[in-house]
Amino acid sequence: MTIQLMTAQTNVPIEFLQFSGGERHIQLKQNLLDQLQENTQIKASLNNSADVMDYLLLENVLLEQGSLLSVEIPYFPYARQDRICTQGQAFSLDLMTKLLNSNTEKFAGQRQKIVVWDCHSQVTLELLRQNTRFQQVINIEPIQIIQQSEALMQILTADNTILVCPDAGATQRTQTIANGINSQRHNAIEMIHCEKQRDPSTGKISTTTVNSPDLTGKTAVITDDICDGGATFIGIAKQLRSLNCQNIILYVTHGIFSKGLTVFDGLIDQVFTSSSLVQVEPTKLNIINFQNQD
Repeated sequence: MTIQLMTAQTNVPIEFLQFSGGERHIQLKQNLLDQLQENTQIKASLNNSADVMDYLLLENVLLEQGSLLSVEIPYFPYARQDRICTQGQAFSLDLMTKLLNSNTEKFAGQRQKIVVWDCHSQVTLELLRQNTRFQQVINIEPIQIIQQSEALMQILTADNTILVCPDAGATQRTQTIANGINSQRHNAIEMIHCEKQRDPSTGKISTTTVNSPDLTGKTAVITDDICDGGATFIGIAKQLRSLNCQNIILYVTHGIFSKGLTVFDGLIDQVFTSSSLVQVEPTKLNIINFQNQD
């Protein structure tokens, strides 16, 4: 199930239906409605348009019942399309946040908060605040997730470990991770910066550069919010290997891994990701089952 409904006591089972014409439908039975408390939580993995519609239908039912909603969407859909790069493109993230505004006119004041994990950019948070009318918009920082993995923290606090920032846009995010790690180290972790060139019309990376002369004996931890096909990290890993890096670790909050994990063979030694998405090859991953305390 991609959408969970939780009350103070228990998870509430829900069933979504699809009519032969393709329309989605939900109808909660009376005994389920009786379980709902004033404060209700939804945790949603919205991986396709049917999931988005299911969420909106469920939210509509709950708001009709007078529920005060707290919503958690770990991987926020369309967060990567946070601007128009060239003529003819849609501003998908703006549209997605406006879709989530569908129920607010009638039920103003019932949306308590929305939580997302490691959103792609601040544009997501700004549009959520602007378009959805949740009273609170909360972003779980990647360091909060990383700190729930004992294995990854052991790597990051070792003296020979360096932190790799994949591009200029990730500088602030990577520095926040470094700050969180440094509180558990006796010396500040070294941060290595990378540069990449991307074709804005195709999105493909043309060149990758790691700004370091030599990394002999080092363990490099590359961190980013999303891994799709992995081209960014393959390019960085090749550069790190050429600089004599001993071990290469990848942490991404949202592991899409559309080309599988074999693309990292011989380049990346371990891959860590959060539980924000269901994984096809979980045995090859270190999955951090993050529990949000907000």
